[in-house]
Amino acid sequence: MEENFKTKRDLSEIFDVPIKTLNNDLTEMRRMAEFQDAILKPSHKRVYISVEAYRRFLKLKQEQREKLL
Repeated sequence: MEENFKTKRDLSEIFDVPIKTLNNDLTEMRRMAEFQDAILKPSHKRVYISVEAYRRFLKLKQEQREKLL
């Protein structure tokens, strides 16, 4: 199965989140071992993110939030 990678702008539109929020999420994802392969940074200015991995990350964040409530 081929993964679908998108730019920050594309992901921002797909999930309707501001770029600043997306940047914060990506920083958090990079620090988690299970999501490190989800972010490709082949050069200084290019960043590609797996759509499915970002969806899994959001679900994980939701589950963590629900545990606190």
